[in-house]
Amino acid sequence: MFVSFLAQEPQINLYYEKVKAEADTWMAEQCQYDEKRYKQHIKADFCCFASIWARDAGPEELRTICDWANWVFDFDDMFDEGCFQNNREQVLSRVAALKEVMSTECPTATSNKGDPLLEVFKTVWDRVAERSSKGTRRHFVQAMLDYTEGVFGQVDAVYSNPHLDEQRYLAIRRKTIGAAPCYALNEYYHGLDLPDAIIEHPSIQWLDRISREIMVIHNDAVSYLKESAQGHDQNLVTFYRARGMTTQEAYDQMAGLLQSRHRDWFLAQADLPLWGETMDRQVQKYIRGMENVVTSNLNWSFRSKRYLGEQAEEVRRTRILRIPSDRLANKDSTMSLQRELSSSLSSKTDEFRIGNIETALTDMKLPAHGDVALQSEV
Repeated sequence: MFVSFLAQEPQINLYYEKVKAEADTWMAEQCQYDEKRYKQHIKADFCCFASIWARDAGPEELRTICDWANWVFDFDDMFDEGCFQNNREQVLSRVAALKEVMSTECPTATSNKGDPLLEVFKTVWDRVAERSSKGTRRHFVQAMLDYTEGVFGQVDAVYSNPHLDEQRYLAIRRKTIGAAPCYALNEYYHGLDLPDAIIEHPSIQWLDRISREIMVIHNDAVSYLKESAQGHDQNLVTFYRARGMTTQEAYDQMAGLLQSRHRDWFLAQADLPLWGETMDRQVQKYIRGMENVVTSNLNWSFRSKRYLGEQAEEVRRTRILRIPSDRLANKDSTMSLQRELSSSLSSKTDEFRIGNIETALTDMKLPAHGDVALQSEV
């Protein structure tokens, strides 16, 4: 995981602590979090995600990005585990409301006090619209529509359906991972003014696709423990297991996929045209912004307790993820597998070692019985 441009120690915005305190308090007030929900929010630390990605943003721009990050994770959770799960009508209604907020015909829209999350999004949109070029506003709107189209498709998709192939799965997940709006917000805080012809150039689109898929692989590898506990099937590990792979084989498949995407990342950059000094400077900021979002997502996934609880540091150090045996296929659950892999994607071995049965983490509300230790390059 921590290879190539992801091997460097991440930088965090110097305004992080101050902006986080303000943004988290405001979000809790807007959405009327109870004490339990507020503690969960603080532990997840979505502002950390925003502050690694927008490492050189000013305090006002960082606050806008932190507010968007707080909004998008709450919004996304409604599809994964909340009232929108498997509810097409409510999804359509919410998507229509977001479109109205971003409508050029009524940029200030009416108040949405009865819908706190929509009101939060409206304030973000107002700030982005006020300080962005027309092109950036258009890119943000399109990115948000791309994301909402993905989450709508997620409601309809049955990821365990054996007729859903890998290409189609990744096409949906590239949208639901939520990276596209991040890239548009990079344009906002850098003050870029990139024409559509550049954003839509095949090389830029290839970089966009590759970076999103890297994020999907990272996210699904790290979040599988949490999502399997909640019975969710929107995960690449679950996708591969439904097609006959063991859990270890699924992680190894993801490692190969990740390696190919890193290779493609540099090939796509080598294929970029030269647009001249002024425009190339903006293009390079845009591409570095993509890298920063991917870097942020990976590092935040281990710094936050959202996915791995208290075992995050151990998982990063050992590359071993301990999964309760009742979540694995029968042929996995008969033994504890530990695959010996080095920290390099290119040097994994095929040796397995039978490990001792461990106890599952109670903090994750997992069954307190035997689990399987999986080690992977992903």
